[in-house]
Amino acid sequence: MYNTQENQAISGKELSYLTDTFKNEELLAKLCVQGAVNSQSQSLKQTLSHLSQERLQNMSILINALQQQSGMTH
Repeated sequence: MYNTQENQAISGKELSYLTDTFKNEELLAKLCVQGAVNSQSQSLKQTLSHLSQERLQNMSILINALQQQSGMTH
C-alpha cells in the first residue's frame, strides 16, 4: 500500500514546532547539567545527570526521525 505521508515535506508550522522542541530539549539539558554541577547531594547530581542524558537522547531521536523523513543519511 502506498503511504502518501512518506513523500510529504515538513510544513512551516511543523518545522517551527520542531525548532521549539530542539531549543527546549537543549535548555533542559543545560539546566540539568548546571544543577548537577551545583548540587551538594550525590543522589540529586545523579538524577540531574540522568535527566540531561535523556534530553540529549530525545534530541538524537528527533534528528534521526527528521533524517529518515527527508531521506538524509548523516
